[in-house]
Amino acid sequence: MRTAPALLLLASLGPSAALAADCEAPVTAKAFAQIVSAGDTAYANLDETGFRTARSQATAALPCLSEGLTSGQAAAYHRLEALGAFLDRDHAGAVASFKALRAAAPGYELPEAMAPPNHPLRTYFDIAVGAPEVPGRPLRKPSTGWVHLDGAGADELPTDRPAIYQRFTETGALTETLMVRPGLPVAALTPESTDRARPERRINVGLASAAGVAALASGGLYLAANSRSNSFWDPTTPTSELASLRQQTNTFGWMSAGFGAVALGTGTAAMLVGTW
Repeated sequence: MRTAPALLLLASLGPSAALAADCEAPVTAKAFAQIVSAGDTAYANLDETGFRTARSQATAALPCLSEGLTSGQAAAYHRLEALGAFLDRDHAGAVASFKALRAAAPGYELPEAMAPPNHPLRTYFDIAVGAPEVPGRPLRKPSTGWVHLDGAGADELPTDRPAIYQRFTETGALTETLMVRPGLPVAALTPESTDRARPERRINVGLASAAGVAALASGGLYLAANSRSNSFWDPTTPTSELASLRQQTNTFGWMSAGFGAVALGTGTAAMLVGTW
């Protein structure tokens, strides 16, 4: 299925909104959802070019929204981002986006058709589901109107996953849409600190624990891959077992690298989140 051209979808006008400088026209929530759906279809059809095109269009359309997103629409976008991060081998990004998906849509389960058992994508989803809760930062409330995160009211800005921030006037008009990502400065969205001294460097215990678990998993998978590799090169190993051993070696090696990347990314986030 071909993704719809960006200009056609961006022409779906809605209520007036404060647009980003590079927006040609406002984008309705329905038009945005259509772009995301096109990405889902392209991924299911193994159309990588179509998927990347839809993801790029969705990223460009997000700040141009003229309407608030629902929680379901926000969850769908986080799923698109998780799939994109997976294709880019951004393992920590895939886990973070899956956490955002589950936060916006509690109870969501990854379809087996999208990620069969033992598929690396399912591994990242399971890591996101099992990750400990991480405290957020107080969210600054506007003097008038209200804000939504991922389509719902919120008091805290998450520090371990991305979130879609939307600000509304007292009349309900949308004035701003931002994708807020962990580890990035968000001073404009959080209350000013009364302590002007240099902050003490801290480590986020929850993220550090998750990094430790991922590191242990990476080490275990590396040992498993090494064991299969040794058996593959053992002259006494029956020829009939070589194909299976090669596949297991590659699978465990790839998963070890993935968990290692998750450990690195989560460990870095533990330092960054603890410092802000």
